[in-house]
Amino acid sequence: MNADHSHDSSPAPAPKTARKRDPEFWIAMGALLISALAMLSSVMQVSVQRNQERAMVWPHVSARPAFSAKGYEFVARNKGLGPALVRDVAVLVDGHRVAGWIEALDVLVGKNHGYGWDRISANDLQDTVLAANESSRLFAVDWDDRLRRAFPGNDRLEVRICYCSFLRECWVSRAGVDHEEVDQCPAPPAEKAAATPPADSPEPRPAKA
Repeated sequence: MNADHSHDSSPAPAPKTARKRDPEFWIAMGALLISALAMLSSVMQVSVQRNQERAMVWPHVSARPAFSAKGYEFVARNKGLGPALVRDVAVLVDGHRVAGWIEALDVLVGKNHGYGWDRISANDLQDTVLAANESSRLFAVDWDDRLRRAFPGNDRLEVRICYCSFLRECWVSRAGVDHEEVDQCPAPPAEKAAATPPADSPEPRPAKA
């Protein structure tokens, strides 16, 4: 009995080859990559420009007490490169906000102290602009024995200033912290007393430094 040596004469399947990409596909991919790189470069340039703008209008306000042989004063200075839009100025005694300088003296010296606008010079910076490298004397009073006893150190009386740049970025300056960023400045209390002498006060002294 003869073995069947017949073979399948159908051709073997051709090996799979990598599908060639159309040249237009690679051109499109290159254009897409170039577009993405251009967009990334544009975003980076905007970020750099934004930082440059911030630096050009960046204010930096500090408020510090000063003692001298003549008396005691608080001076605000803008050490930044841009103007500071002062939104709120708070006078604090022992960490608590008071209505103004006269009330601060009520707490520090005692009521009926007799210090009026004829002996105090003051300047209210609220809702004003403090230019770059500009300083302003917020408060000044000449020494006497009662004041020397009331001001044994400079840690009881504090000024807190909230200010913004023209880009609407805001900061708070207070004792120990010159430049703390905040979302926005608080609205001043409705009962805040005038920090400058009223119109009928006797010959107030100028307060501008």
